[in-house]
Amino acid sequence: MLRATEEMGIDSGRHPTNSQSIVFGPWHISYSISRILPSICSTKVVCEKDDNNFCQFCVYCKELSIPHFPDMVFPMNILTLKHNAGAELSFNPLDALKRVAVTAEAIEVACAEEWQEARPDAAKKKKPFDWTFTTDYKGTLSNNIEVIPTDEQINFEILKLKDEILFYHDLTLFEDELHDHGVSKLSVKIRVMPSYWYVLLRYFLRVDEVLVRSHETRLFHQLNTDYVLREYTHKEDLAKDINMPTSQMKEPEDVLPILTVKTKSMEKLKISNPSS
Repeated sequence: MLRATEEMGIDSGRHPTNSQSIVFGPWHISYSISRILPSICSTKVVCEKDDNNFCQFCVYCKELSIPHFPDMVFPMNILTLKHNAGAELSFNPLDALKRVAVTAEAIEVACAEEWQEARPDAAKKKKPFDWTFTTDYKGTLSNNIEVIPTDEQINFEILKLKDEILFYHDLTLFEDELHDHGVSKLSVKIRVMPSYWYVLLRYFLRVDEVLVRSHETRLFHQLNTDYVLREYTHKEDLAKDINMPTSQMKEPEDVLPILTVKTKSMEKLKISNPSS
């Protein structure tokens, strides 16, 4: 059964949200979109009560250990895939930012210092902080999904077929321009076709004249199967090793095909049947 719906509501930050969903076999697939994360508490009196009824900004402050957030975070830009057996996969900026390293060695270049100076609150923090917001986030899985290493590969020939697109959206989860010295961006795309659904979660980093990095997670599910294939790929090169000027790297697709693959893994996400 296939059904698409569109709704409007109010998120926990008291801002309007738009959402759209589709039923695809045993899956209910939906996304929500809303405005950017506020830079200050929007309901100070309520949040000071400390009764777990916090605005979005205070939720992020309490949940994250990083001293500063990206310039643009879209807290209610969330993609969710729910299986009728109870399994759930979701993609959201909060969980992604939890994977930003607070102890990793930072990229020490001139623009890093400028970035810190432009954000006094971040500069006050003494502990190491990855100012590029690099995250190896692969999505959020419910407990009833078994992750199994596999040699099975995603059949990209199927993705090239010109079938009807039943459902599609491209969500930006967060983005930062690194004080005009590049871009750090996490986005997720969903495409539902008559016989499968496909998700691409991409973290893309370009530090001008320094390096280019990507963490890409692809998820593929064919109708009438009980698992999802998940491919994770980390690519990275120093700018001096890339035969392409920064001015030509306007979109990730411009440079990603020529980047060096650092790591790649394949997993099968097995959907557990509900207990009888």
